[in-house]
Amino acid sequence: MRRVLAFIYFLSPILLYGQQKLDYQLHVNVDPAKKTFAVQGSMSFETDKSMADSVTVVINKGTGKTPLQLQGTRASMDTSLNASGDVVYHWRFKPSLPVGTTLHFTFAYDRGDAPAFQFYMDSSFCMAGGYGAPWYPQVMSHTDNGNDYTRGTGTLWVTTPLPMTAVMAASTVKASTVGATHTFEFHYAQPDIFSLYLGKYTRQTYQGRFPFYTYSLSKEVNGDDISRKAAAVLDYLVSEFGPLSIPNFSIIEFPDVVSELTGIGGASIQGGVVMPTAALREFNYALFGHEIGHQWWGNKVLSKGPAGADMLSEGMAQYGSLQVVEHFDSLHAIDYRKTGYPGYLRDQSGLGYLKNAAAGNDEPLVSLTGSNGHILGDSKGFLALELLSNIVGKDKFHKALQKITAQYSQDGLSWKSFLEEISIANGSSLQWFYQQWFERTGAPAWESNWQQQQKMFAITVLQKDSIYQLPLDVLVTYQNGTTSLQHIKIHERKTQLQLPVTSTVAKVEIDPYFKVLHWDEALTPNARAQAKVVKVLNLRIQQKPDEAAALAKSYIDEGITEDNYGVEFTLYYHLGRIAAAQNKREEALGYYQQALQCPSRAQDLLAYTYYRIAQLADAKKDEALLQWACRNAITADAANGKADGMEAKVLLFRK
Repeated sequence: MRRVLAFIYFLSPILLYGQQKLDYQLHVNVDPAKKTFAVQGSMSFETDKSMADSVTVVINKGTGKTPLQLQGTRASMDTSLNASGDVVYHWRFKPSLPVGTTLHFTFAYDRGDAPAFQFYMDSSFCMAGGYGAPWYPQVMSHTDNGNDYTRGTGTLWVTTPLPMTAVMAASTVKASTVGATHTFEFHYAQPDIFSLYLGKYTRQTYQGRFPFYTYSLSKEVNGDDISRKAAAVLDYLVSEFGPLSIPNFSIIEFPDVVSELTGIGGASIQGGVVMPTAALREFNYALFGHEIGHQWWGNKVLSKGPAGADMLSEGMAQYGSLQVVEHFDSLHAIDYRKTGYPGYLRDQSGLGYLKNAAAGNDEPLVSLTGSNGHILGDSKGFLALELLSNIVGKDKFHKALQKITAQYSQDGLSWKSFLEEISIANGSSLQWFYQQWFERTGAPAWESNWQQQQKMFAITVLQKDSIYQLPLDVLVTYQNGTTSLQHIKIHERKTQLQLPVTSTVAKVEIDPYFKVLHWDEALTPNARAQAKVVKVLNLRIQQKPDEAAALAKSYIDEGITEDNYGVEFTLYYHLGRIAAAQNKREEALGYYQQALQCPSRAQDLLAYTYYRIAQLADAKKDEALLQWACRNAITADAANGKADGMEAKVLLFRK
């Protein structure tokens, strides 16, 4: 699962909606077997100042024409196509419209089954994600962050053949059956971007603080267990972040094959989480903590202005994820901070950040751009927020977050206001922290030495690069095996301290639990070695496969000396993924087989390498290769703590 998730960058909406009272009345008739997705209805809203001279509406390009009519208001209209191929309607008004003018539109069209980002349809399943694919007319609003889709209220009637079920989150629903069709009436009282899913769903209900539903497609997903654990995560985060007002919460499964074909590994939508089957086979606290955390950070509280926007969504959702792990699975919290939570994205950790920094991919957290909102916000960002919460104090920090989610849920939250609220909670200025962690790149690096002097030992800490003001733990291990944990603060290039001890000291460790992101001596060689891989991976993330492949081949041609971290193996793996995505199956198979011949292998990718070979073997009906790859995928996964759930995955081939 985590190999898929690594390439997903729409996981949360970071949108502001205008106050135009946008309301929809939509009738949607979907027949996947006939590849029809017919939409008709109306929408209305009141204009604001930004709409006095023009209004823009965007719709996915469907089959034939897409008639969209403005009723009762004189305007000129033209259309164009945006970079995604969507139809952009522009209405221009002369004279300008008074603020508060009500505009009413009608429309009727068949969107069809043409694939788009977050839109997929086959004979048994349909995904129409409103955040990525404007399958219904979406009004553009002018915000501090640019132009964004506007959230709306409304009622949607979705009709589909039996036994298909329509699912939408954050709404109330009524269902009726007439003949061979189902009709579902969804009502949205709170503004939202509408996402629709259709399949042969089974619903499991859990009654916690909220009505909690899991919509599953496969028998291998334990909906009762997922609902119960996810509800506990939601309840816990309510205690940390403040109350939510949603009619229900839904976890919605979609097929692994759709995840593979679209590159979509999961999404947080208002009132719900959408996940492929692989992510639901076994509950993962870090994954669900992050996605449920977006209910506050990116949904309830929306970023205002570009500064810190990714920290107020990705960074804060990831911070919530870490709190969930600390609460429900505390033994793995240090893994999460340092090298990655088991079964989750390993690069969303301290090591993940250090690898990117070593590759030259670093930006101040206050001004992250593009995919770095996830790459850096979900690695350095959440660790900086965790350190901040420890300096302020967890209780005071979370009370400040509860105040923020209550006070800024209507008009949006700026980064400046966020920092001011945290400083108020702290009782004194935190500008020193903001400057060193949010406004510059990099991470601390230090070296230390110590010497015992009877009942005291002298310790010297030398900061190598930029100077930080840091609270640090010092773990002292005595020759008799006992330990003591002491606390120091450093704020200069060179700090010399004397600390009391009770016996003969054998070892001294600074920040043994990795509470401060830093260039740890055990992680640094790995990070620097993996810099080559990160550069290739980031090109893939930027949708530049040819450049990524050329770079990977150049590194292999140069030769990887002292390859202790499976760098060559990983480069071949990425070459295989690129070739497979380009439908060059034999070439992809060759790359995977070359990866397996490397003397040093990446343990967290080995099972997936065999699994990719199994996919290619299945496609060309090579039964012997398929069985060999499946056996080895299970064996490699078992050696890695069954982190990738290969036993369940390979069953799909045997079925």
